[in-house]
Amino acid sequence: MTKQDNTIGGVEFFSEDYPELILAIDKSIQAKKSCFILTPTTEILGDSLKDADMMDVLKKGDIRVPDSITLIWLARLLRKPIKKRITGIDALIRLGQATHRRYKVFFLGSTAEILSLAVKSANVRLPAFDVVGSHDGYFTRDETNAVVDAINDSKAEILFVGMGFPKQEMFIHHHLKALKVPVKITVGGSFAVISGTLKRAPLWM
Repeated sequence: MTKQDNTIGGVEFFSEDYPELILAIDKSIQAKKSCFILTPTTEILGDSLKDADMMDVLKKGDIRVPDSITLIWLARLLRKPIKKRITGIDALIRLGQATHRRYKVFFLGSTAEILSLAVKSANVRLPAFDVVGSHDGYFTRDETNAVVDAINDSKAEILFVGMGFPKQEMFIHHHLKALKVPVKITVGGSFAVISGTLKRAPLWM
């Protein structure tokens, strides 16, 4: 059977839906296998096409989900079999509301105040999450190793990194071998959304 071409701009995108993404995450956790999930938008793809280092990061990810409706429009125009938009925030929420299992998670990013609110909200609204650790995104280069150690010591199964493009992608990429968490996902401004301090963007964007 011929493999379907899911590439846009030389980048292969995940072409399934949320259940298949969650299944892939569960399998990585069960196998204790590293899975780096990126959530590029059209803008991120465009910037990466002009930046060889960022393009290398995108291509080295294990899964790239199309996190903007314009990517879906582009896929349809190019006749690519990419089904639907999959966002970092919705992946986070669906995992947090799963009924088949619980997940040990670590939140990394945003400000200390917003992150604290996000953790409190997750404890109420996302019952499938056991938030075993968190750290704001404002740490120095000298503090980075301590942050990585804190993530590893937490024994988290999923690391959500919400530090904005390209900082979040570069953090995971640079520390991929050191991070012992099976699943690493970039989630942009998701912590501000689940904390209630930021209204999420319209679904058509």
